[in-house]
Amino acid sequence: MNCTSLCYIIMACIEKIYSVSALVGNGKCNANCPDCAGKYLRPDAKENEIYYKNLESAIKLSARYGGWSLSFTSSGEPTEDPSALTRAFEVYDKCAKEGAYFPNVNLFTNGINFGDKDFCKTYLPKWRKLGLTNVAISVHGVDESAQEEIYGISSYPKLEKLVENIEEQGVGVRATLLLRKCYVDNSKKYEEAVHNLIDKGITNITSWPIGKPDGSRIEGTPSRVGLFEIKNWLRKNAKMCHGHVWGGGVYDYKGNILRITDYVTKHDPKKDFVRQLVVFQDGTVAYSWIKEGALCMK
Repeated sequence: MNCTSLCYIIMACIEKIYSVSALVGNGKCNANCPDCAGKYLRPDAKENEIYYKNLESAIKLSARYGGWSLSFTSSGEPTEDPSALTRAFEVYDKCAKEGAYFPNVNLFTNGINFGDKDFCKTYLPKWRKLGLTNVAISVHGVDESAQEEIYGISSYPKLEKLVENIEEQGVGVRATLLLRKCYVDNSKKYEEAVHNLIDKGITNITSWPIGKPDGSRIEGTPSRVGLFEIKNWLRKNAKMCHGHVWGGGVYDYKGNILRITDYVTKHDPKKDFVRQLVVFQDGTVAYSWIKEGALCMK
């Protein structure tokens, strides 16, 4: 089924498809997180032509319904398979030239490979030319020691170095400040982490609590009181720019962008919007990270 016929099917009930998230690559990873959310998807991380065909359809479908953001991620670390990532960017570049353009094209990463200046010089100019606007680095605490603990590695690059290496190639840097018990789990730690990231040159910061792919809590999910404190700190100290219909919103904090949201949004067929189309590595496209009851194309 092509993108046009899909549009005819859903146009009567869906008015907005805000974004596309696509898992890319072979699922390999250079870290060993204790609660990896993508590990269960790695058996599907195989090269297949249906994936790229459906990625193109998803991009065009979201763009037709007002989509503004495209994100590349993986069931592992996407930069561990740069050739597949390049091909995914080529699919987007083709779509953009045909009118399916997204102002925000993000690469979600643990950041480890961007500590290598040669890696950045080799790939970032190519990916930027194909549409990449921002590298979004996942951050787990107020300093690099937290990164080393969570990623299970002996040494993590200095965040300042990551910012320098990426920005030298004309690409923006964002942070995904993950809310995790014993790391960033209350307003005081959140404020400290935000200031630390801003001091290191990262002024666009998105946060959500870690959890299961279905959105339910895990051992490392912060307490509800801690999450309330963080949201209350934002209300008191930052100015809301706009809210998200699925929860959370974007804030202006002294000229910096702070965004808080949920990890996932379960698809509700009664709503007239879709938060994101998710392109899985087996070629399935769903209206959320939970495939069951949310299939768009397969």
